[in-house]
Amino acid sequence: MAAAAGGFRALDDKSLLEYIKATPALCAQLGNQLDGISIKEVGDGNLNFVYIVVGPGGSLVIKQFMGV
Repeated sequence: MAAAAGGFRALDDKSLLEYIKATPALCAQLGNQLDGISIKEVGDGNLNFVYIVVGPGGSLVIKQFMGV
């Protein structure tokens, strides 16, 4: 997705996975097992993007605030 005004860029599956890999606390929440994770966007994208991340070692929900 292209960057919006102010430089906001919505995460996608690839960029979200990179963010998780770069954030030790998120990796730990997934049991440090990133192979085989699934990412599902569940928000409507109106003000936030919400993703459910499920893997063999755990799961988490990530909310990305778009800002206005």
